[in-house]
Amino acid sequence: MADSPSRSDTPDAASPWGDARPWWTADHGDGTGPHGMVPDVTGPQLVIGDMSGGYPVVPVAQGGTGPLPVMPGPPPHGPMLPGPTLPGAGRQGPPPRPARRRPLRVLLVAGAVMVASAVLMAGVVAFRVEGGGDGGGRGTGTTGGVLASRKVIDAGAVAGGLRRDALTSPPASAAYPFVAGAIWATGVPVAERGQAVYAEGPGRPINLLFVGGTGPVGDPAAFLRRARPTTFIAGQGAEPGAQGGKAVCGTFAVLADTHTYCAWATEDSYGVVASNRPTLSPHFPLMAELMRRIRRDVERPR
Repeated sequence: MADSPSRSDTPDAASPWGDARPWWTADHGDGTGPHGMVPDVTGPQLVIGDMSGGYPVVPVAQGGTGPLPVMPGPPPHGPMLPGPTLPGAGRQGPPPRPARRRPLRVLLVAGAVMVASAVLMAGVVAFRVEGGGDGGGRGTGTTGGVLASRKVIDAGAVAGGLRRDALTSPPASAAYPFVAGAIWATGVPVAERGQAVYAEGPGRPINLLFVGGTGPVGDPAAFLRRARPTTFIAGQGAEPGAQGGKAVCGTFAVLADTHTYCAWATEDSYGVVASNRPTLSPHFPLMAELMRRIRRDVERPR
């Protein structure tokens, strides 16, 4: 006897979906039909942007091997580019220029010019004092309307009973800078053989510098005032001797010491005799006598 289906004691309730089948009872083909391809995660993905705009796509390394790609990023830090001026901001001037340095070449040229000028001046002084005179008594010609000198100045080996010091040159003597500087200022040159150092002998007290020349002297008294040693202290008149002209004697300073000198001058010749040894009490008559004796030996008519 066949089993009969069971019955329910409750009546059939109406279905809430009507005649439609519920969604969970839909036939999906038993899972054997074609299905849509679900995209994998190996392709480029869009990065969800925030409120500041879109961002570039992040590249994916192939196969997970090899170097990582460079990620785009903000520009490197560097100097800020000028931007617009804010309203109300003060205008700024150009940046201060660095101090210009004088080229080294300009300094070298200036130094060379100064050295050349000093050498030229030294040469002029040497020429005027030592070599630019009357050619050792050979005559001066005419200068400014003044006739050639009628005299010759020649400082020989012996003068005034004193011998020429062969070991001491005139520029090396103590009195030379002060006497030669004054003679150069007069504009009348020294004779070619117009300088010498005379002495009694080694260890003797008398040691004299002689400087003389010929040329347009002019007024002898005015010349003697101009020919005073550059450190002149005091002076007085003196007797020039039988050869005439004017003569003076005086004192001058050599550092902290006092030296004596005597000088003569005519309208076309002159001579200065100065002591290279200091003196505590100047004795002008003795120095004047030495000047006259030396003059008789170094000055002669042409």
